[in-house]
Amino acid sequence: MTTRRIVGIAAPLAVCALLAGWVALSAANIEAASFSMLLYGLANLIVYTDALDFVLRLYMKRRHTATARGTGRERETSIDLAAAVPEGGRRPVPVQPYAVIASVFNLEDQIDEFIAAYAPYRERMWLVSDGSTDRTMLRLRQAGWRCFDDGINRHKPGALRRLLESLPEYIESVLVVDPDIRILRRGAGSEIDLEQFVRDFQQSGAAAACPRILIEPDGFLARFQSFEYALAFRVGRQSLADYSITSGVSLYRRDALVRALSEHSRSVYAEDFENAIVLLDRGERIYYDGRLVVGTEGPGSFPHWFSQRVGWYYGLLKVYAERLGAIWRIAKRTPFSFYHYVVYVGGLTIALQIAKLMSAALLLVSFLSGFDDLFLAHWLPTGNWTNPAYFMAAVGSYLVLGAVALFTVVPKAERAYAAPIVPLYLFYALVHLAPMTVGYANWLAVRLTGRRLYRDHYEPAQSAAARAAGTASAAEVDEADGRAGMHPLARRLR
Repeated sequence: MTTRRIVGIAAPLAVCALLAGWVALSAANIEAASFSMLLYGLANLIVYTDALDFVLRLYMKRRHTATARGTGRERETSIDLAAAVPEGGRRPVPVQPYAVIASVFNLEDQIDEFIAAYAPYRERMWLVSDGSTDRTMLRLRQAGWRCFDDGINRHKPGALRRLLESLPEYIESVLVVDPDIRILRRGAGSEIDLEQFVRDFQQSGAAAACPRILIEPDGFLARFQSFEYALAFRVGRQSLADYSITSGVSLYRRDALVRALSEHSRSVYAEDFENAIVLLDRGERIYYDGRLVVGTEGPGSFPHWFSQRVGWYYGLLKVYAERLGAIWRIAKRTPFSFYHYVVYVGGLTIALQIAKLMSAALLLVSFLSGFDDLFLAHWLPTGNWTNPAYFMAAVGSYLVLGAVALFTVVPKAERAYAAPIVPLYLFYALVHLAPMTVGYANWLAVRLTGRRLYRDHYEPAQSAAARAAGTASAAEVDEADGRAGMHPLARRLR
């Protein structure tokens, strides 16, 4: 075992041990007289909303594929694919022509890794340069890859739309991928191969299908993201039946993707969420198929992670506000679609942000009060607002929730990797509020002043330069972003 792996395991375990000691010692100093049920409820708002959401989604996940579960089929899909295929189409049929497409930009430093990852799919690959200025296109063409390049930086939605115009007419399905992901083969992470994934999709008649995205092991921060993504896909998307959300790696019916991109703002923010909203609003179906797994690296540093999440939540609020009418029409399809798109996304994720910040502040004061009592420093006043019991209750409740999720959602092969951070996941959820708040504040700032409070790494260079010069109004910023690549959830749900 390498030193890095030892530190990656020892660090979270050491923090968990310190936290357990803090809880045990603080428990001896709790004063019942200073306990307030109102403040207790506010402090545990994040815990209880996450727990109720998890239980509801777990129930809906099981309900959507109840018929398949009796036979042991399709345990990783959000719909019963066998039931979705007409009787006459259930016999094995050849896979219809499909392509794997990607937009690439200045990939020269990672070109060897890209070629190795996609070598098995080379004959189906179609690439488009998004205005690359290095030797990416030259090296790919020299290696025999199909590459389209007209020298224009359209950003991913615009580049893919241009590429679709160049594909042969006989191609019916397209798998959109990012250059930094790798498709895991059957037996090496996936339950099925890409051919079966495409074949089942083509017979289903759906507009799009989303595979599972796996964060590959890479240090302390990646453990949190691995657990987060397992919950987001294996509970979140899988609970949504056939009104799910696409991600950066998704399979589309070609005509459906053309339609989505024709109505798309072509913004790099929440591009996939916007695609999904456009298609679902048209009455199309999108499902999740976690039998196919794709691996990717998460942000390796906290600044990169912070910037990514700021972009995600800026994009979430942007698309939600711009597509509110479409979201309302989607929400009326089923009770659970109303819950997800209105109650969860609009209410719990966006509208309750201020209440969540108050909850986090109360938990922080409660946490510091525990140390204040332990060391008899008496820096903080004693009262209802500073009772250490609030934080202790939140830690205990989130630990139970995390343990249940670990053994019911996370695959067995990944549990050992994620387990050390489960007692600390409450801290990750609380820290997450910071980029969420900045992302929402960025959206408000752009609407009001045309400038962002924080520049994330998704921001198009053209609009950033205009803001720096102080020459762009809010409307001009939107127009510049729209032309440049445009003004994601950014992944956001993820």
